[in-house]
Amino acid sequence: MNRSDHIMNVANRLILEKGYSAFSYADVAAEIGIQKASIHYHFPSKANLVQNVVSRYRQEVRGNLAKLDSMTGDPRVKLEQYLSYWESCLQSKAIDMCLCALLASEIPILPEEVIGEIRGHFRDLTDWLARLMKDAAEEDRFAGESEAAAIEETAHAILACVHGGMLASRTFNDAGQFGKVKNRLLGLITEKAVTV
Repeated sequence: MNRSDHIMNVANRLILEKGYSAFSYADVAAEIGIQKASIHYHFPSKANLVQNVVSRYRQEVRGNLAKLDSMTGDPRVKLEQYLSYWESCLQSKAIDMCLCALLASEIPILPEEVIGEIRGHFRDLTDWLARLMKDAAEEDRFAGESEAAAIEETAHAILACVHGGMLASRTFNDAGQFGKVKNRLLGLITEKAVTV
């Protein structure tokens, strides 16, 4: 692992543990055992560092969603896999939640370049969820209204529920909070009928 990746990994974890405003270059430098100047060499400012962390996170998420899309065409299975991933993360460590969801709570104090990445991530996820609902509607398996506007609203509602479930799990240190959200959201798409 190169130095810039190591810095971003530590920053990512510190953001999840403390939030944007409560971590500093001094925290990162102390953990890695380097001078703050070494961090400035790779990332001239905290805003630049966090923008790079979030941009890398977005790339990973897009890659994981594309991998999920390539594994199955079943929209319910995709939704279940997506939700199960987060449920598993929260079970192992209740602070292991979506980086962008956590940072979104600090929007008023974030630099514009970081806000742009967070908004981009939310758009990416909403678009992906809307495609799942549209695919389910085309198979007559969507439990909601199948008009485009209703599907878009449902995608936004799912994202809000997912992120709210993460925050509830973190608040109560209980992944079961997210499990309740998962069970309810899976009801939006019926299971594929088994043909004999």
